[in-house]
Amino acid sequence: MTLVIPDTVPLLVALALGCMIIAMMPKKEPSYPPQVPSIFPWIGSMITFSLKRAKFLELCLMRYGSVFKIVLGGRRVTIVASPEIIHDVLMSEPSSLSTLTRSFELFRVVGGDSSLYQLMHDISFERLFPMLDKSLNKRSLNGLSTNFVVTTLDRMKRFDMSHQVSLRRSLTEPLYVAVSVMLLGKRFPPDTYDDFLLFYQSLPPRFAMWPFWSLPSTMARGRLLQEITKYIEGTDSSQKDYNDNKLAENFVHVFREHNLPIVEGSAPMILAFQLTLHINTFNVIFWLITWLLADPTALSAVRDEIDKAVQEEFGGIQGFAARATPENLDSPSFTLLHSAILETLRLCSVLLGPRDVKRDFDLKDGDRTVPVRKGEMVVAFLQGANRNESTFPGSHMFVANRFVDNKGQGIPVNASYIPLGGGKHVCRGRAFSIYVLKVLAIIHLSLFDMTPVPQGYWSSKWEPPQPSPQCIGTMHTNDDVFVKLCPRFAS
Repeated sequence: MTLVIPDTVPLLVALALGCMIIAMMPKKEPSYPPQVPSIFPWIGSMITFSLKRAKFLELCLMRYGSVFKIVLGGRRVTIVASPEIIHDVLMSEPSSLSTLTRSFELFRVVGGDSSLYQLMHDISFERLFPMLDKSLNKRSLNGLSTNFVVTTLDRMKRFDMSHQVSLRRSLTEPLYVAVSVMLLGKRFPPDTYDDFLLFYQSLPPRFAMWPFWSLPSTMARGRLLQEITKYIEGTDSSQKDYNDNKLAENFVHVFREHNLPIVEGSAPMILAFQLTLHINTFNVIFWLITWLLADPTALSAVRDEIDKAVQEEFGGIQGFAARATPENLDSPSFTLLHSAILETLRLCSVLLGPRDVKRDFDLKDGDRTVPVRKGEMVVAFLQGANRNESTFPGSHMFVANRFVDNKGQGIPVNASYIPLGGGKHVCRGRAFSIYVLKVLAIIHLSLFDMTPVPQGYWSSKWEPPQPSPQCIGTMHTNDDVFVKLCPRFAS
């Protein structure tokens, strides 16, 4: 008698054996950190990341926790959003985490010749950054402050108060001109502001390599580079004193020593220098005044503090213009203003630029480690850390007095506060940034009463603008705030 085996029996036996083998295999631990899935194997999350960077990362943070990996154009990128891990990133040596990609991105945006990127990067780190460290610290700024404050005051007084005024322009135009006078000298033309603003507003899509920026912004960049080229060509090559305060002219001498071509290298580097000075301060001063306008109680308290300090410590706004050094503005009389600036930095800081992983190593995450591998990138999601409810209660709200108990007028010693970097990657211009923000706020709030103007059809109530879905280091917005300015006193 022949035994007939049904066709399905071998298949069932194979499946049973397979299940037994799988069950006997050692359990594989879930991968850590988790990787955000994507339907595009090589592109990964590039499209969503470029279009809605902050929102995309915020959603990932809620789902995957404070550290996760994404794929951007074939590269694995570790996103970190807890203060402890970010602090570890900031303490890492350049031999482990390099800013080379970030530098190359900046040179690409300003229009430099790609064959010169490595030389431009080396010049920046070896020659220009030490000059910046020396020129933008508090002691050096004391000698530069008078021209800055006087120019800022003069430019703010020029605004036509018979019509509604752009708040952004009333703050950033004086800032741009005054910084140009302070660091580039009076030879640099102040009427380049409009081109700079037009180019500046196109930066988020440019950094994201999104191909839809406007032709006018490209033309504006071209005009800026032409003016900078004239500035470089007019710099006296016979005077080289790296100990004086002519920072930009010293830059030009360094470019000449390295035979860096003007049009393809030197001019783009000066434009890159301007961007690094303004790319975040433009946003921070705008949001500071905007959020104060949205909180009349806080605005009144900050203004009262400013009025009292300007009168009692400087004898009025003209005395302030003459003696508003960084040291004098560190006075406890400006404690609430200082707190409001730190709070604005906390709220509007979004990302820390990408770092290239140069060797395999681990980042610390409490009791766990975050493995990062050579060839990958690390990006710090500052907004995730800055809006942590356990660290900053009511973290999504602007609370002007949140940091009034901070010891001194510097950056908070709390390691959870990281908008200005830290460790080996602390912001070189942090003293400069805090100082110029204080000066702008003090002069603007001293000179003007402001009434926001509702925008759009059927609008009767003013609301602060919404952040743009695209950002670079700090929150951008595609909208402006328009205000009616009323002079507070005759001058």
